[in-house]
Amino acid sequence: MIKPSLWPSLWPSLQPSLQPSLGQIARLAFSLLLGATGGAVFFYFDLPLAWMLGSMTFTTIAALAGAPVRLHMPLRMAMVAVLGTLLGSAFTPQILDQLQHWGAGVVAIILFVTTMTALSVGFFIWFGKMDRTTAYFAGTPGGLGEMTIIGEQQGGDPRTIALVHATRIFVVVLLLPLFLTTVQDLDIPNTSRVLAGRPSAQGWELAILGVCAVIGFFLGQYLRIPGGRILGPMSVSAAAYLVGLVHGRPPAELIAIAQVVIGSAIGARFVGLNLRQTAKPIALAVCSAVAMLAMAALFATIIAPSLSLPMHALLLALSPGGLAEMSLIALALGVDTAFIATMHLVRILLIVTLAPIFFRVLKWGNPAE
Repeated sequence: MIKPSLWPSLWPSLQPSLQPSLGQIARLAFSLLLGATGGAVFFYFDLPLAWMLGSMTFTTIAALAGAPVRLHMPLRMAMVAVLGTLLGSAFTPQILDQLQHWGAGVVAIILFVTTMTALSVGFFIWFGKMDRTTAYFAGTPGGLGEMTIIGEQQGGDPRTIALVHATRIFVVVLLLPLFLTTVQDLDIPNTSRVLAGRPSAQGWELAILGVCAVIGFFLGQYLRIPGGRILGPMSVSAAAYLVGLVHGRPPAELIAIAQVVIGSAIGARFVGLNLRQTAKPIALAVCSAVAMLAMAALFATIIAPSLSLPMHALLLALSPGGLAEMSLIALALGVDTAFIATMHLVRILLIVTLAPIFFRVLKWGNPAE
């Protein structure tokens, strides 16, 4: 287990301050400016998912170098609500013809998440020499915030759990687009470029989408369901699209801003880490993430034909990255975004609801005071 003194910023960064000081505002502005610069550089070189991957890369390097970058969770949550509103636009009346694939997809998610969790937990126990509680909640393929909190309550090391999950998200978000473009030979254009070719909401439609984002966000918060910050806006927005109130999509510029905020938030999670002292859990997390991604690719290759789905669509549904990040990749590829977003919500619900139950069945816990 890693000593808490080696984690000056990662754990506090998961607990947002509702009244930031001037210094925190300055660090946040610096982080966003840095992220926007990284996104602009990636966009200039026409790299896939430029605004998200560019901001993530630049802020991660800056955080590890000791720069004063900052994660502001309320701002990230607002941008996640924007993304959820965009995802709702994928729920068109034509989607009813595709529902036959969704039941089989849920079964595939259940089998894959169970297998992946078991192997990952075993890896952290046997090779990483972690205590069983920390290994269990670090090995689940999702639920950074929830698994960190529950793991701490059960006597695990919350800082190690948080670092492993943050590293997993970074590795998957970075490597998955590279895998799709090199191995699968797919063209992943910039998301903003994709959206620019589609009709954008104007006037009343834009106002309706704004109301959908606000209502959905607070609805998700009120219901206290996993992924509610994105599920709420997505559900309300989907209803507006299905009944024909809205046809256009949120402006591409707003989606680019959301990518910068989400990408910068990933990088800011690594602020203050001492690489020499935290090298072991980071290395273990990287190995676990790469193995998870490889397993997802193998599983998708074998199962996708029987589900009548493209391999890359099922791979996106299975990949253990963040819901927001995987949905952005799906948007850039132009694949079935509604299916992929729904499957990731199923994954998160499975992990958050069933992981604590199975942990109690195993009787591994040593609840902390």
